[in-house]
Amino acid sequence: MAISWMTRTRLPAIVMAAAVVATACSSAATTAPTAAPASAAAAPASAAAPASAAAPASAAAPASAAPGASSAASINAPNFKVALVVSGTLGDKGFFDSANAGVMQAAKDFGIQTKVLQASPTDPAQWLQNLESVSNGDYNLVITGSTQQHDNLTQVAKEHPNQHYIQFDDQVALPNVLSIEYKQNDGSYLAGVLAGIVATDKADFSLSSGGGKVGLVGGMNIPVINDFVDGYKQGAESVGISASNILVSYIGNFTDANKAYNLTTAMYDQGADIVFAVAGGAGLGVLKASAEQNKYSIGVDSDQNGLYPGHVLASMVKEVGNSLYDQIKAAILGTAPWGQLLHYGLPNKGVGLIIDTKDVPQSVVDKINAAQQDVASGKVVVKSEFSQ
Repeated sequence: MAISWMTRTRLPAIVMAAAVVATACSSAATTAPTAAPASAAAAPASAAAPASAAAPASAAAPASAAPGASSAASINAPNFKVALVVSGTLGDKGFFDSANAGVMQAAKDFGIQTKVLQASPTDPAQWLQNLESVSNGDYNLVITGSTQQHDNLTQVAKEHPNQHYIQFDDQVALPNVLSIEYKQNDGSYLAGVLAGIVATDKADFSLSSGGGKVGLVGGMNIPVINDFVDGYKQGAESVGISASNILVSYIGNFTDANKAYNLTTAMYDQGADIVFAVAGGAGLGVLKASAEQNKYSIGVDSDQNGLYPGHVLASMVKEVGNSLYDQIKAAILGTAPWGQLLHYGLPNKGVGLIIDTKDVPQSVVDKINAAQQDVASGKVVVKSEFSQ
């Protein structure tokens, strides 16, 4: 059974292949609803409304009703068209799959038309081409994300000032772009607390050596990944892990699962009992290594607990899908805050830790719950790479 420090009636964090879903749901608190299939554009939609003047640079995103709730029942927008452009492919069981799940749930609930454009994860020129191809006014809203698309969107959004965009997990400060960032540092603090406890508690965690060493494998040495690192380190240190016993390595990309596997194996060889994967699709190599080396790991972005039961103890989720669902709804209603940067964190259920309570005892869950309350209330301020 899994428990989340977010309302589990909100949109599922991940859409997996049928076999994986069956495995994951065996330990999930709720059953994920089926996402509606993406539909290709049937006919040109009206051009997006002119971009509004830039709003204040930052705002907290309000918590919204759960997807499919009664507040969405009256929305039916069959002529509203949304394109999702990802700088890679679906199937990462994390970041991009969560984004796609949010768009698909909006399609199901609001009757909108959707199109998803995928590309080679190593071909930035194709990412730009895909973004340009849906910026001609045929789509009311174009969604893309991550720092990998920052320069592309900056260029294209300037060239198409009447087209509205959402940039998730990054900020593009233009009046026709709504940017969304996530307080992954806060969620990672909880992951660090769990990791620190696991690495020192042989009684409750039979695969732990009790040596007090933990690890993190990141995709790239960039601010958004180091925001995870900051929170993870602070959380681990809060339960007695020394800074010298927190191992951090970077893959150099978000696609090389084999390198992630090797880096993780090296950390286990150095005495780490648990490793946090912060590397998108490449992070699946971290989780695989934990199973094959008979150690523990923590997943990221979406609920990955069911991938290797007994080894993936928790997942620090960034609810990308929930945030996109919220802001697609706002765009349909004409209330989207174009030009603003929204933050999704613990209070508005933008991040959190999903714990597999089959392998984590209630006494540890209680400690993490207390840490979550301290962060959400402001009693504990988590270090961040960003000023929020």
